[in-house]
Amino acid sequence: MKYVIEGKMCSIPQPGAESLEQRIERLEARSDIMEILFHYTRCVDRGDAAGVASCYTEDGCFYPGDNMPGIQGKDRIFRLFTRLLEPSVQTCAHHICNQQLCFLSREEALVYACFRSCKTFSDGRPEENCWGGYELRVLREADGQWRIKSHKCFMNNQTGCETPRQREQLDRPWPPLPEYRL
Repeated sequence: MKYVIEGKMCSIPQPGAESLEQRIERLEARSDIMEILFHYTRCVDRGDAAGVASCYTEDGCFYPGDNMPGIQGKDRIFRLFTRLLEPSVQTCAHHICNQQLCFLSREEALVYACFRSCKTFSDGRPEENCWGGYELRVLREADGQWRIKSHKCFMNNQTGCETPRQREQLDRPWPPLPEYRL
């Protein structure tokens, strides 16, 4: 992950990648962490609330947007997505890009990614288009798997829905700090 110091782009220091073995472990972890995003979006697109919940730690937290309280706990996240992934969604497609990752330790990392999604509905509602970003804090758990501890979703713009959300990306901290209030 990059940031700017005195007008120059610099790499954010990332601990624990000095030896060749540690650097290879870091590359494998990076790939595993990116797979979380791909699994999450594929499950949302398929309407699979259990698959979405599987991405989170037991006490993980999902923040559906700025100025919205967090939903904490894998069970509560499952129930939320059971409601959000309604049967009237005919098609849904997420596209993820601009992924950035910063390791805080060998067991913890921050992730930033942009997304665009499009939904069509079988009940005649207009097509819904969203684009925005995700900020995640991920942890490697005791079983060796990476899972989401904190997930913030924010919108740059949203069309075709009753309560459009826009410009939530402005004035965001950098690097991203996905821990918010519950």
